Amino acid sequence: MQEGKACSFDVVVVGAGIAGCTAARELARYDLSICVLEAGNDIACGATRANSAIVHAGFDPVPGTLKARFNVEGSKAYPRWCDELGVQFRHNGSMVLAFDDEGRLKLDELARRAQANGVEGVHIVSGDRAREMEPNVSPEAACALVAPTGGIVDPYGFAFAAAENACGNGVRFLFNHRVERIVRADGGFRVEVAGERFSARAVVNAAGLFADEMNNMVSGKRFSITPRRGEYYLYDTEYATTFEHTMFQVPGPLGKGVLVTPTIHGNMLIGPNSVSQASKTDLSTTQEGLADIVERARRTWPAASPRGAITNFAGLRAAGESGDFVIGEAADAPGFFNIACFESPGLTSAPAVATFIASQVAARLGAGSNPSFNPRRAPQLPFTAMTDEQRERAIASDPAFGHVVCRCCEVTEAEVVRALHGPLPVLSLDAIKWRTGATMGRCHGGFCSPELVEIMSRELGCAPDAIDKRLAGSRMIASARADYVELVRAGGSPSKGEAPEEADARHAASEVRRSELGAPARIEGSFDVVVIGGGAAGMAAAASARRAGAARVAMVDREERPGGVLKQCVHNGFGLHRMKAELTGPEYAAQEEQAVIDASVICEYGVSVLRIDDEGSGKLVVGTRFGAELFLHAKAVVLATGSRERGLGALGIAGARPSGVYTAGCAQNFMNLQGLVPGSTAVVLGSGDIGLIMARRMSLSGIRVLGVYEIMPFSSGLRRNIVQCLDDFGIPLHLSRTVVRLEGETRLNAVVVADVNPATRRPIEGTEERVPCDTLVLSCGLIPENEVAKTAGVTLSPITGGAVVDERLATSVPGIFACGNALHVHDLADFASEEGERAGASAAAFARGDTSAATRTKGVPSESSIEVVAGKGVRYVVPQVISRDAEEPVTLSFRVSDVIEGVRFEVRSCDDAGAGEVLARARDMVAVPAEMRRMKVDAGSLAGCSRIVVSAVSGLAARQVPATEGGAR
Repeated sequence: MQEGKACSFDVVVVGAGIAGCTAARELARYDLSICVLEAGNDIACGATRANSAIVHAGFDPVPGTLKARFNVEGSKAYPRWCDELGVQFRHNGSMVLAFDDEGRLKLDELARRAQANGVEGVHIVSGDRAREMEPNVSPEAACALVAPTGGIVDPYGFAFAAAENACGNGVRFLFNHRVERIVRADGGFRVEVAGERFSARAVVNAAGLFADEMNNMVSGKRFSITPRRGEYYLYDTEYATTFEHTMFQVPGPLGKGVLVTPTIHGNMLIGPNSVSQASKTDLSTTQEGLADIVERARRTWPAASPRGAITNFAGLRAAGESGDFVIGEAADAPGFFNIACFESPGLTSAPAVATFIASQVAARLGAGSNPSFNPRRAPQLPFTAMTDEQRERAIASDPAFGHVVCRCCEVTEAEVVRALHGPLPVLSLDAIKWRTGATMGRCHGGFCSPELVEIMSRELGCAPDAIDKRLAGSRMIASARADYVELVRAGGSPSKGEAPEEADARHAASEVRRSELGAPARIEGSFDVVVIGGGAAGMAAAASARRAGAARVAMVDREERPGGVLKQCVHNGFGLHRMKAELTGPEYAAQEEQAVIDASVICEYGVSVLRIDDEGSGKLVVGTRFGAELFLHAKAVVLATGSRERGLGALGIAGARPSGVYTAGCAQNFMNLQGLVPGSTAVVLGSGDIGLIMARRMSLSGIRVLGVYEIMPFSSGLRRNIVQCLDDFGIPLHLSRTVVRLEGETRLNAVVVADVNPATRRPIEGTEERVPCDTLVLSCGLIPENEVAKTAGVTLSPITGGAVVDERLATSVPGIFACGNALHVHDLADFASEEGERAGASAAAFARGDTSAATRTKGVPSESSIEVVAGKGVRYVVPQVISRDAEEPVTLSFRVSDVIEGVRFEVRSCDDAGAGEVLARARDMVAVPAEMRRMKVDAGSLAGCSRIVVSAVSGLAARQVPATEGGAR
């Protein structure tokens, strides 16, 4: 709309949250012209985006109130609305726990309210019955109220579907349109937005926290809204089955208390607290608030802790003075309709309130029905929910369905592109997140953000430095190369380090394969060994398997070129052990790739493996790539799937959620592969090697690096990197100091750091310091990536996060082997490659039917194996078991749990009484957790052992003694 231009509509809806979107959809049933004005850059920018995502049964509101009426009506309407709009909804039921006689009286009161409000099926059960229904309920629970009609839904998804349906029925949506003034004019209203005027016969005030301000512009019946902050922890999908019901505690004066609930997407949520505040825009979390909700959640779920959380967030509720909704036409302002003070149960009530308001507006304006109104929205089945046959059809219709962009949530390029060109505009990366699920997984966009930025640039024609993360002004990148859009539109893929001609060749090859196979696109093949992952370990495993006699070996990797993270590691320091030369990451990858080519390994790139099925005589590896779905039959499989970085959500840092926060690998991709500059002034959190290297890289690019902050009293990076990356560039390293808070509503403008108690590893109150910066780079550790392993039922270690294996690197599932960072995190690519060689050779032996390889124990402790235990001073040891008939020397890889000076390593046999003999011994000046150690044990010395223990203790006499030949390295 042009500056100063005026437009006329029958109805203007102010606000595109759940209230505005559902009202717009219901208004579209009538013969009216309708416009929705939203201050933010997307729908659901306020309370709708950050709440408990619950459809309440209706037993809590006081009978006779608007909350009671619309809660029950809305709850009953949800199944129909979700069916019409193609939105997921589940009646999971709710349960309210009481812990004493006073609580029981409150449950009796809730049961009476339920009856008065017309809520069906509500009943009270004993504590024992509650634990039968929900085994993780606290033993302290004395009884519980059960409401089977409670449900869960995706609030954003529901609002978006309503908005899209409204849009399809002629409603116009305008974003970044903050209403500044509403005045009565010409029998209606004039709504003013900066430089624009809208005239309307009626106004629907669905402005959320700002609804009081809208009302008070036109009505003498003034009211005020108090923002009430609620903080939450969202947990990984691994916790999805912890509870089936939404678990409440008996309500108090500020609401229904801290709840524990599954979400419709398979996560788990705890929260909220309730804290009144002055600001209507500050969504910052606090350390105190987050600690409070965990402590209070333990009353329901004793095991509650921040562990397993993938993010924390806060939402604001619009609390009115009366405690009830303000719904309907203002008595002294005909044509002005309020949906205000719409706190809980607002989400539940929205369909019923929308129907009521639309009918009131239509009656006021004398509007007839819209004969062309279509209540249905075609459901868009997510790729992750498709069957194999549905995926084949989808890929045949659009090859981009075969390209998975977000590995955590299995979101494809086709789904992202479809969202970008939908009826409602995409004006931020978070809009893609909420509409497709991309970046919503455990890595929170650490892997896929660079490619998503690239796709948005290509499809929308905007440079990365014009793309917002969340709110307007929350730029993803500080500056971009001038030819970026031209490059990606020519077919290049900077996020993959791919030039346009390389991309053209890849897509052409894919089209040839598709034309040969016909549609639906499907590739099948049979192999002796399939290696999943083409990084250092995977390439070494594939070449090794061929050298060990496997006739047909396939290596699949999700990227278009092998090498994994090595491709973006342009610094040197690789290959010193394995190749006796100092190489850059790309140079090291090139040598390993040449070995794969020389071994005649069949390589399939751009493949995202979705699962491994058991076929009895072997394994079926199922994956997709651009233009095809792959079904690879294998006698043996090697997992070399690498690792992911620990993201912001897993760190529990409080504060705002601005742009400008990157994992080190994400920043490395933006800078080294795409030529983008993330910011101007940076802080690095965590002293892992990649963080140290990125500190140097940013300094070389002109970014001012203020310091590296490490929570531990020692660095988690190698000493040489501290010298070369920090000392040589004058970048300070702050040990026992960490980031405790982020500041910045749009872009990061400061971090707050604090000293850490070395004993408790908790921040010390009173030591906080504000450090202004616009970029925070996280180097807080790597986590083995084992989602594919889980689909095969592989047993994982709770310590390493990788598979439990024996000396052959065989997992608990016969025929599946693991190596590299997928097994345990390595500090040197050289050692990951060596491990890959062992896994590849073992897989080849298994595939050949080698009797010893096929009949040995699986990689779990048993009577036919020797258990390997981490003893004093050692965090973990790999392998965790050794076969009793092992013939070759066994390499034990381990890390110490703390800095140990004058360290003495020892491998000792251990009987049931704790006695045993020393099997191997080594010494060194110092051992640090950042450096993986390895020791070899002769197979012959293991005869008669049932358990061996690896320990690391301080021995001052060892200070002047060099490491023994063949000892720990």
